[in-house]
Amino acid sequence: MLNYFNRKRVARQLSELAACPLPQTLDLQKANKVLVFVPHPDDETLGCGGTLAILAQQCPVKVVLVTDGAGAGGLPAGSDVVRSREFTQALEHLGITDSEQLQQPDGAFEATTALAQRIAQLIEDYRPNWVFLPSPLDYHRDHVRIAAFLEPLCRRASSVQQILFYEIWAPVPATHVVDITDQFHSKSQALAQHATALACGDYLRAMEGLCRYRGLYLGFNRMAEAFWVESVGSRGLFRQVQAMALSLLQRIRQ
Repeated sequence: MLNYFNRKRVARQLSELAACPLPQTLDLQKANKVLVFVPHPDDETLGCGGTLAILAQQCPVKVVLVTDGAGAGGLPAGSDVVRSREFTQALEHLGITDSEQLQQPDGAFEATTALAQRIAQLIEDYRPNWVFLPSPLDYHRDHVRIAAFLEPLCRRASSVQQILFYEIWAPVPATHVVDITDQFHSKSQALAQHATALACGDYLRAMEGLCRYRGLYLGFNRMAEAFWVESVGSRGLFRQVQAMALSLLQRIRQ
């Protein structure tokens, strides 16, 4: 009987779909104060650099780098110091001067009570109404763990109204897009500061391809960044999406 009603519900939802329900344009004017958590140096630029460049012109923006960027053993000694410098240089190209680095182990992020207390206090002191987080659908272990760790902390914060999940290694189920056509040059210049990462992969072409793909939602010759936006006051889908992501990652490993 339960399966029957589930099928009826799905059938009704399918019948109510619009011809092509595209993501909405994100209203950036609703951001009063923005806090951004990024797992590694370069994630800030790849995931939401164009949007941050716009927001930095209209409200305070603070970017928190969670790991030390040491490369989980895959980079030469001292890379954490180099990547820390690359991170701050990239932010300058996005017009952002406020940042913090938590120095957690790259490739081996673990949730701790002490870190949770530190971040909860950081959010309470800064009082953002928007928080950007990595997507729980990502393929990088640090990204997935950090998203799971931070999401409940953000939901409990009194000032936070929206959580915006950005995409890097896997597309998000996009609810909103931002036109960054005019900011793509700044985004590219910011990424160019991450010489350590660029030596390991063609991130520039990948970033451009993703922005052009998302720009299809806006018409011809547009560049865009996409986000999955959750209102803190509403019933979120995070746990369902997280469960789906973990099942998918399990399937990939088989």
